[in-house]
Amino acid sequence: MDAVPKSTAVRRIPFAAAPSAVEALVMLPDTEIAGRGQRRVTVADIELLDAHTDLYGRTDARHGGGQFRSVFAAFLAAHAVPLLEGGFNAGRGRLLYGSVADAVLALASMAYDDQLPGLAQRYDLQAMRLAQAIGDRGRLARGCIHQARLAAVRGDGREVLTHARSAVVAATGAPALVRAYVAVTEARAWAYNGDGAQCQAAVERARGAFERAGRGSDPRWLAWLDRPELEGQAAWALAMAGLAEEGEQALKVAMGLPPERTRDSVELLITGAELARLRGDRAAWEESLGKARAAVQHLKSRRLARRLSDAAAGGPLHDF
Repeated sequence: MDAVPKSTAVRRIPFAAAPSAVEALVMLPDTEIAGRGQRRVTVADIELLDAHTDLYGRTDARHGGGQFRSVFAAFLAAHAVPLLEGGFNAGRGRLLYGSVADAVLALASMAYDDQLPGLAQRYDLQAMRLAQAIGDRGRLARGCIHQARLAAVRGDGREVLTHARSAVVAATGAPALVRAYVAVTEARAWAYNGDGAQCQAAVERARGAFERAGRGSDPRWLAWLDRPELEGQAAWALAMAGLAEEGEQALKVAMGLPPERTRDSVELLITGAELARLRGDRAAWEESLGKARAAVQHLKSRRLARRLSDAAAGGPLHDF
C-alpha cells in the first residue's frame, strides 16, 4: 500500500495510543529464528538491504521524508519480504531480522516526517517485534523513542515520558552510543513536560555516555549520531525547557553539523530562533527564521513546515 506513490489510503490509517514497550522488554527472544523457505538467504542479500537503508536514510536527511518513501517501500516489498520467507540459519536470521528492523524504522521516520502518524506507528510496531524476536534491546530502545515522538503528536506529555523512560530501560547494557541517544531523548521528554532540572541532568548523562562511545561496539544504525547531532538535540531540549544560556552553548557545538543534513540544519535554525526569542533578540529571531524558511523550501517535510509555522507565530517552543 505504501509502495504506491501519493496513495490516499496511507493517510487514512488510524492513529491511536500505543502500549508502552514494557511487554516487549520482559519477553524472551524467540526460540526459533531459522527460516525454512526454499530461497537461501545470503550475506550479499543482507548487505544489499543495509546499503539501501543507508542510501534512503541519507536521502531522507537531505530531502525530507515525503520524497522517496514509496520507492523505498516498494524495494522492501520486492527484496526484504522474500528474504524473511527464505531459508537461513539462526545466526543469519538474527542479522536479517536486525537489518529488516532498521529498514522498517527508516520508513517509520519518513512517515513521521510526512505527518503520517498512523503509518509510522504501524512500521514502528513491526520493527519492534523483529527486534524483540532477536533480543536486540538497542533497536527496541529506538522503537520506544519513535513511540515517544508519536505520543507528542497527540500532545500527551505523560505518554511521551513513559516511552522515553522505556527507551532508557531498554538500553540498559547497550553500547554507550545507544545510551547517549536514549538519554538525550529523555532530556527532550522532560523538557516537553516542563521539567528543566531533569532535562539538564539527562543532557549531562547523554554527554557522559557519548564520551564513552566509539570503542568498536556501537551499532551501525546509529552512525549518524555524532557530536553536532547530539548537541543539536540537547539544544532543542534546553531551549524548550527555557534554559537559554545552556541551549546557546549546545547550539554552538551543533553548528558543526555536515551541510548535507539539510533537515537537521533547519531544525537548528528553528532552535536558534527560539533561543533568540528567549533572550528577547528580535533581529536574531527574524534572521534565523528567514534562513529556515529559505532552507525548508528544498525539503519535502510536512513536519518541519508545521514546526516552522509554529515558530513564526512567536509562541514558546513546545514540540518533541
